[in-house]
Amino acid sequence: MKETSESQDKLLFLKAKQGDAESFTLLFDKYSKKIYRFIYFKVSSKELAEDLASQCFLKVWEQIAGGQKIKSFQAWLYRIARNLIVDYYRSREREELPLIYQEETEDEVKFDPDENLNREQLEKLLFILKSDVREIIVLRFIEELSIKEISKIVDKSSANIRVIIHRALKELQNKVK
Repeated sequence: MKETSESQDKLLFLKAKQGDAESFTLLFDKYSKKIYRFIYFKVSSKELAEDLASQCFLKVWEQIAGGQKIKSFQAWLYRIARNLIVDYYRSREREELPLIYQEETEDEVKFDPDENLNREQLEKLLFILKSDVREIIVLRFIEELSIKEISKIVDKSSANIRVIIHRALKELQNKVK
């Protein structure tokens, strides 16, 4: 099924490249909520996430019109979104980083392992991780991307991604206990 989705994306991409706006609209409809959620988790602002998601798809449209060649549309799209987030924070270097990029001390996060975690608790738990590791965990378990796709997005080997995920899950498991 994953292969079929990639094939459909590639076909839609090729049609969009030939000027078919409807194909681009289908790609937008398929990925806009996922990209928005990915960006929102990084910037914690609805308006900013909407702006960056719009910029992302504008950039995609411009690059498609410019004849961009790709192997995996989804990985390419997330990489563009990730680069926009990085550019945004670079432009704001002197301002304080949002909570998602700040490290918490161990005693600030308390969880009862017998309770199911709600979204707020899960987000606090994720803040324990370094931001680059957190990003990989979000891509894998919230965005449900494959190891191969994540490796393309963050420009690391698949083996490295597996190790990072394994270590992060172990760390999170120890914190919950």
